[in-house]
Amino acid sequence: MTKGLEGIKIVELTSYVAAPACPRILGEMGAEIIRVEPLTGDEQRTQGPGYGMEKTELEDPAYDLSSLNKNWLSVNLKSPEGIAFVYKLIEGADIVITNYRDKALLKLGIDYDTLSKKFPHIIFGHMRGYGERGPEKDSKGYDATAYSSRGGIVMSFPQKGDDPANVPAAFGDYNAAIALTAGVLAALVNRQRTGKGDKVVVNLYHMAVWAMGVAIISRQSGAEYPRSRKEVPCPFNNSYKSKDGIWFLICNGNYNKFFEEMMTAFGLGYLVGDKELDTLEVITANGKAPYVIKLLEDAFLTRTFEEWEVVFRDHEIPYQKCHTIDDILADEECYANDILRPIHYDTYGDRVITTSPIRLKSVGDPVLRKSKPIGYHTREYLLKYGFTEGDVERMDAEGIVKCYKGPALADW
Repeated sequence: MTKGLEGIKIVELTSYVAAPACPRILGEMGAEIIRVEPLTGDEQRTQGPGYGMEKTELEDPAYDLSSLNKNWLSVNLKSPEGIAFVYKLIEGADIVITNYRDKALLKLGIDYDTLSKKFPHIIFGHMRGYGERGPEKDSKGYDATAYSSRGGIVMSFPQKGDDPANVPAAFGDYNAAIALTAGVLAALVNRQRTGKGDKVVVNLYHMAVWAMGVAIISRQSGAEYPRSRKEVPCPFNNSYKSKDGIWFLICNGNYNKFFEEMMTAFGLGYLVGDKELDTLEVITANGKAPYVIKLLEDAFLTRTFEEWEVVFRDHEIPYQKCHTIDDILADEECYANDILRPIHYDTYGDRVITTSPIRLKSVGDPVLRKSKPIGYHTREYLLKYGFTEGDVERMDAEGIVKCYKGPALADW
């Protein structure tokens, strides 16, 4: 039985994170990923130290995040023979994923119009910083700039009056990759019905604004961003601190429905029946939300988090401790559900890495294969596509391709 995307081929012409993370997801679903890098390699190979992570020529945990489960080719796209080889790859593929800007795509002859004429079946997935129209259409767009900064994340996440947020690197990239994955799979379904390929476009700025939808809409009614947790509209959807200094968040957005049960559970039963406090409409109108928040703050400071957990569970109140990264790394939930996967590096020892969040029953928990050095599979694919050993040696010597010449590496 065919499992997941077995038999589907993706040619990847990308750099950095957002676009490469999409084929990584498709690879975990069983697709064959043919990653084509320039002879100098993807610039993302240099980024590990900027994340505070070490790397070697053979092992790079930072790069693995968006580049597991791929086959590594290195081709000079400015060479006629190089681009001809890539066309051969695309001819036999189902999907092309890229994030090159329009000018580069046109210059190299791998833009959508060119490829769709040559290969009408091809699905073209394009990750962009900004949209195809408007003043920024030709601008470089990165996660930190197009998503976190322009998308409002940096300024909306801190508490009111605090400095801009320091958003973790590639936060928006990995979210945008999910959207591009959904788009190309939708196009793949449509091609099964029509026989024709399609163009799928996702941009980082749009992804950020989509994620900020509640803020965008509520701001038009006067809601403030950034806001203070002491002034949120719904006191039952807010963060609080326990007696032992642990921050947690409760989330029961239906304040009116659960007012009596929640207040009784929190030791504030005397408020039940108080018509000045028992609905969101009235505490919004009379400005009493901060007062209710202060009552809850004081109540939560009377017990430890462990004690409050019993109360939350007994009353089925949605809650969670506000986790640090260390908490996540130690979280049994992550390992029970293959959210974090142990992975071994000869240089760095045992680490864990995030898996993609989509699961297909036919595939199960996917096999993860670490990234490889530049050109690791170039020779293999040239031979697979009809080139001779002599062709390979000549093309490598002339700088048309780059073939890896180091020791064989374990395929895991």
